[in-house]
Amino acid sequence: MTTNATPLALEDVLDLFQMEEAHNGDVLARYVEAHPEFALQLIDLSRLMATPELDDDAPLSAIDQSRIDAAWIVHKAAGLELKGGPNPLDALAGERGKALAGALGVPRQVVTCLRERKVDPSRTPRPILTALGEALEIPEPYVFAAMRQAPTLASGRRFKADGKPSTAAQVSFEQVLIEAGVPEADRKRLLAEGD
Repeated sequence: MTTNATPLALEDVLDLFQMEEAHNGDVLARYVEAHPEFALQLIDLSRLMATPELDDDAPLSAIDQSRIDAAWIVHKAAGLELKGGPNPLDALAGERGKALAGALGVPRQVVTCLRERKVDPSRTPRPILTALGEALEIPEPYVFAAMRQAPTLASGRRFKADGKPSTAAQVSFEQVLIEAGVPEADRKRLLAEGD
């Protein structure tokens, strides 16, 4: 290390330290003594250089990959818009709705609440979203996006109102189960995340 009459900038000191053949405690102490104003930065660089590099080419673990996949599904659903045409949840009327209610083991009014978008998708267990996707034969992100649309009244359930109609706030899937009188044991089964 050479000494200059003019003070060195932080970048210059760090570059010189990096070019040393060894980066042991003696070399670090010598640089900290010569440049006490950069002691913290020199120590940080020394620690960084002592940390072994990770192999970026290593494959992801199954847990990491599933977390990435789940985050990607949520990300896609957040930006997904269903433009034009009917909402896919409208197909839960009739036999399809009855079949889904039977498969889930819930009263039909639970499926009606799902169809009318009264249930908040972010407060709905993933297995329920999966079951909806399978019943409607659409990917799960589309189910999530369809449930995010403003709740509506199905045809045949419109009434004359005294005031201007408005949509109620969406509720949790658990709240719908409670209001439908689903027994606690069945609620626990339906609310399990299926890990």
